[in-house]
Amino acid sequence: MSQSRLVIDLDAIRANAARLLEAAGGAELMAVVKANGYGHGAAPVARAAIESGASYLGVAQLDEALDLATALGTDRRGARILAWIYGPDADFGGGIVEEIEFGVSSVEALEAIARAARALGRPAVVHLKMDTGLGRAGAPRDHWEELVRRALRLAAEGAVVASGAWSHFAYADDPGNPTIAAQSQAFADGLEAAKRLGARFEVRHLANSAALATGLPVTYDLVRPGLALYGLSPVPALAGPAELGLTPAMTFESFLSLVKTVAAGQGLSYGHAYVTPTRTVTGLVPAGYADGIPRAATNRGPVRVGGRNLTIAGRVCMDQFVLDLGPDAADQAGDRVVLFGPGAQGEPTAQDWADAVGTISYEITTRLPAHLPRIYLGASRQTVRDLPGSSPELRERSARLVLHSSENPVAPGECEAGGSGPVVVELPTAGDTRAFGRRLAGVVRAGDLVILSGELGAGKTTLTQGLGEGLNVRGRVSSPTFVIARFHPPLGEGPGLLHVDAYRLDSLDELDDLDLDAELADAVTVVEWGSGLAERLADERLEIRLERPHGDPNAGGEEAGNVRLAWLNGIGQRWQPSNLADLLP
Repeated sequence: MSQSRLVIDLDAIRANAARLLEAAGGAELMAVVKANGYGHGAAPVARAAIESGASYLGVAQLDEALDLATALGTDRRGARILAWIYGPDADFGGGIVEEIEFGVSSVEALEAIARAARALGRPAVVHLKMDTGLGRAGAPRDHWEELVRRALRLAAEGAVVASGAWSHFAYADDPGNPTIAAQSQAFADGLEAAKRLGARFEVRHLANSAALATGLPVTYDLVRPGLALYGLSPVPALAGPAELGLTPAMTFESFLSLVKTVAAGQGLSYGHAYVTPTRTVTGLVPAGYADGIPRAATNRGPVRVGGRNLTIAGRVCMDQFVLDLGPDAADQAGDRVVLFGPGAQGEPTAQDWADAVGTISYEITTRLPAHLPRIYLGASRQTVRDLPGSSPELRERSARLVLHSSENPVAPGECEAGGSGPVVVELPTAGDTRAFGRRLAGVVRAGDLVILSGELGAGKTTLTQGLGEGLNVRGRVSSPTFVIARFHPPLGEGPGLLHVDAYRLDSLDELDDLDLDAELADAVTVVEWGSGLAERLADERLEIRLERPHGDPNAGGEEAGNVRLAWLNGIGQRWQPSNLADLLP
């Protein structure tokens, strides 16, 4: 597991979406979540945007659209998904089945989509794209009417629904640039030509983040903000996020893995691009260009440590970089390092990083790889910090916890018997799941009941193996499917582990027939497949539901690295929010 992480504030996403919808002046909102939600996580961002009124979701690749539709499931709430990049052999049929809408730039693409629609016996929804001057995708002016005519014929046949017409700006971030007026007029002319041919588009869309930020009068029926949805300014030379009413949603944080004193004149990192001017204290941060940090940030990248902003000292390596903490530094290994965040606490921002390495904030967030854990704040409008008994310390630590907005959410102060509502922890790999089990060992005590649920292969036994390692129990923890229950005695002073597989049990009365060398009061009891069956074992319990994404080519086994989320629900006074906070990575 990466030792760095991204904390994503979904409440900020909601607020940004609401602000952009307001700026749209009555037009609908398409939340653009391509490139894994600009690095923030496509599905969580999409859910948050939908909750704030987004009726469309935009992605570039058709495969992204299919994955997003699967990930959202019923959380899609009728939101329409548009994809506009695909090859001639793309899975158009799969897209039609998932109600994906297609951006179409050519007659050839339109025909390929129509063939898939005929084979399925249901129409494909398409948005015809004009090239009004960007010179990228879209039908050029002299091919536009041909595309419209063919779409109308296919619509009459029942193969397609020509729902939308759209285009994209080249210079919307440069107010006054003559291309803006030229493209706006070209789009209006193209719409008028399509109207003469008989087209009646449901939605016409041209405005991106920059167009909304600069107030261009081109909102039409639908707007397509991307970067602004994540709280970053598409026009940084003109206005920052705060001036636009936006809040950056991502914080990239790591920690000091090593702190040491070095002599004056010591070169740091490869090539000694930085040499210490005096005897000083250095700190090693376990993040590098494999974690999305530009190598160009050598001697330039800004970070915040211990309430002060510093600059990377020396060359950025594949998985680490060095900081000159200063000769009087009192920092210690384990101290938090913030690479960038909203900036509200003085930390650098994604724009600061973009300025430092000569790029744009889009690149800073989208280059962050999938292996970086993404921890979500505010998966519902009620977060850990709002629960009874939360403290400033807990609120600080809750940056890695989030409550889930379920069909029957737990309201503030209504957690059953004083417990805590559902909490989500992201577990990207099987190794992370095992590590989570080891953290759980530091929280549980004799007499505790943990009920595990989740589909086959979700990682229930993997988590229990980590718990056994953390409790230091005897014997290898493995699936108890064929023995129903197995007791692992402690090797030290702590509790043992009673591991139960309830899959083949009709009732827990059958446990009485087993010769167990443990009493529930003396062990930590873990019941796999125990939801709806094991609750009567204890009034207070921790319920953990494990989920992995479908469609993962590696799915199918606990060692395949396919576990993604652990949903925790604490029942009873034993499981206050502060206890769940101890499970943070």
